[in-house]
Amino acid sequence: MIPLPDPPLAWPTCIPTSHGVGLWLRVWRLDDAPALVAAWSDPEIQRWTAVPRRRDLAAAARWIAGDEERRSRDLSLDLVVDCGGEVVGEVGLSSMDLHRATAEIGWWTAPAHRRRGVATAAATLLVDWATDHLGLTIVARCHRGNPGSVAVAERAGAMVLL
Repeated sequence: MIPLPDPPLAWPTCIPTSHGVGLWLRVWRLDDAPALVAAWSDPEIQRWTAVPRRRDLAAAARWIAGDEERRSRDLSLDLVVDCGGEVVGEVGLSSMDLHRATAEIGWWTAPAHRRRGVATAAATLLVDWATDHLGLTIVARCHRGNPGSVAVAERAGAMVLL
């Protein structure tokens, strides 16, 4: 089973957001479902990440409820990027290959919080933790047409695959 970071991961300095506070990574909660539906409906998130066809509250609640099973089957670790109690993004690991000690990292950031360092902070926290505590090499599959994600992956210390 993929463990949860303990203690939860937190960015040590303030990220400029609407709340003016730093951020931390935590598990998804059922009351986060509306934020997940909004993210799945965002055209930029749809453009660069895989989102389900069904993007309603029931689908979001089912996905959130499946977190422990995905972790128990070594499929993924999905964490909320939380700033002052608000879901401002997500960061996670997937495609784990325990024989090669690799995993892929992915993330998204809510529109109001883009270009503020949120994705870089969240990805850096997760890359550092996965490297130090799980012994994994983290890979980011980025599209050439998305230079922002390439920059985030490079700054976070992930191996970038284009």
